This record gives sequence, structure tokens and C-alpha cells, in this order.
Amino acid sequence: MTANILVIDDDEAAVQELRPALVDEGFQIEHTVTGLNAIRSVLLEQPDVVILGLNDVEDDWQFCRRLLTFLDAPLLLLLDTDNELDLVQGLELGADDCVRKPVLTLELIARVRALLRRSTSRPSWRGRSYFVDQGLVIDLTRREVWLNERPVALTPTEFKFLSCLTAHAGEVISHERLMLHVWGNECPGWRDAIKLYIHHLRQKLEPDPSQPQRIMTRRGRGYVFQRLAQGETERLTPRQIL
Repeated sequence: MTANILVIDDDEAAVQELRPALVDEGFQIEHTVTGLNAIRSVLLEQPDVVILGLNDVEDDWQFCRRLLTFLDAPLLLLLDTDNELDLVQGLELGADDCVRKPVLTLELIARVRALLRRSTSRPSWRGRSYFVDQGLVIDLTRREVWLNERPVALTPTEFKFLSCLTAHAGEVISHERLMLHVWGNECPGWRDAIKLYIHHLRQKLEPDPSQPQRIMTRRGRGYVFQRLAQGETERLTPRQIL
């Protein structure tokens, strides 16, 4: 079966130099640059190996840490550095292999094949469910939320509200349905409590909580989560939570 290799590197010229040899070896190559698009590609494409080129090592460690949060596949780091300690740091962060730039094509291919062989015995996280929408990433398995590449701290109850709304994005969820999903049965003051939790979510997820774009009120009916990026999150959106 053809292995899917995702190359994340801001150096377009370097990627183009490596691509022909990797393709000749039977690999399917996808390329993206660092940032949110790279994380989206990891979630959508589910590559077999990820090659991450870090051209400004000091500034890119933070992105590497963030990427590893979402990564299932083995990670090979290509580091533009003369410092051997950077190789050590990459391995300690969680990368499966590290090598300095520039790397010989034959060596890179050998390292990728070694990672593929080892990955057959590593545990897979591909059962994890995600919701992704224009800067918002929700790991429904780990119950983690990221907005514009920054973690968002939610309480367990706030996460229950958000997961219910995103599971049925575009659909109005009644107050009663939210109440049953979060608490299981009617409790005193539940209508006011829902308003309070929706307020908290807007404070944490909306650019301007007074004019929400994602969590919308439908007076007399309930609330709806409105996707900002239509069509790009379908594969990652869970169909059923209740």
C-alpha cells in the first residue's frame, strides 16, 4: 500500500528538491507550511509519516510541541542547525527521528522506511474524533480545545455544551435538549444556567462575545453552532453524541 507522507516546511525549494526521489520510491507526498494549515492537514489527511522542516529552530519549537499534540503518525524532524543539542531536544520533545539539513535523499528515504516499519507496531490514535472549523480545533476524545493555535481551558460542563452544539452544527438545539445532554434531567434554575454557560463559551471562543459568530441564539427555540468555514470540516465532525 502506498505510504502517505506529509511534508511541513516553509522552504518550498527544499521540498521540491526532495519530492521527485520520494515519489520515485512510491510515496504519496503532500506539502504544507507551518501553522494552522499544517495541523488541519494532519487531521484531515492522517499521514503515515510526517516530515517537519524547522528552518528557525528557536522560534519553531513551540509549533513542534503544538503539532505533536494532534499527531498520530511518526515524526521526522529536519533541523537547520549546527547545534547537536537541537537534535537531542527534538527527540526529547517526542519526535521519532531527527536529522540535520541538508540531508542526502537516500538517507532520508531510509529513515522514512525505518519509521514506517516501526509504526506498524505502535498504538494508533486514529479512533480519536475531531471537530475543526476555521481556527477552532476540538479533540473530542481528549476533551481539548484549541483556538487559533492556542489552548482554551474549558470546564467539563462547558465542554459538554460545546460538544453537543458542534455535533449538530447548523441545527438549532433546544434548551431542553441541551439540559438533558448536560445534566440528564431537569434541575432547579437550569434555563438560567444554560444562559450562563453559553455566555462563558462566547467569552472564550468568540472574537467579540457581544456579537457572536459561532454560537448563535434562536429566540424561543434554543442555540445553534454556526460553522465559519463551510464544507471543510465534514469528515471530522461527529454525527452523534447524544
